[in-house]
Amino acid sequence: MISQITVQGKLDKLLNINQWLDNLADQGDLSKSALFAMKLCCEEAFMNIVMHSYQPENVLVQEENKVVNLAVDKSTENIILLIEDNGTPFNPLEKEEKKIPSDLRDVQIGGLGISLMKKFSKSIHYEPKNLGNRLIFQFQH
Repeated sequence: MISQITVQGKLDKLLNINQWLDNLADQGDLSKSALFAMKLCCEEAFMNIVMHSYQPENVLVQEENKVVNLAVDKSTENIILLIEDNGTPFNPLEKEEKKIPSDLRDVQIGGLGISLMKKFSKSIHYEPKNLGNRLIFQFQH
């Protein structure tokens, strides 16, 4: 089963994404751990898109075209999550990864999103588009 949603590239639309994922979980075939991991990865990826790819100075994309397309396919051995945008090209997997501190006193705000996405997904793949980006995540059922 494939489910899709398209939202505007605005931070307040994260609520719509979380509700969409909750609805998918309510339909079954999605464990609590998979739902948590998918929400975490969606939040990190979506916030990066909005805060970086869709910066106001990105004149390549008109405001009304700053959207994020998400799709989930639960019909395969692993759950596939696809996130696409049409913003500034950026491969998060090439960014230097910060280590997750072992001591809470060493934690600083920001910079751990990519590490967390890698930790909570089975795999992440990046594909550039003609205009924009595509992230493909795999999760355990």
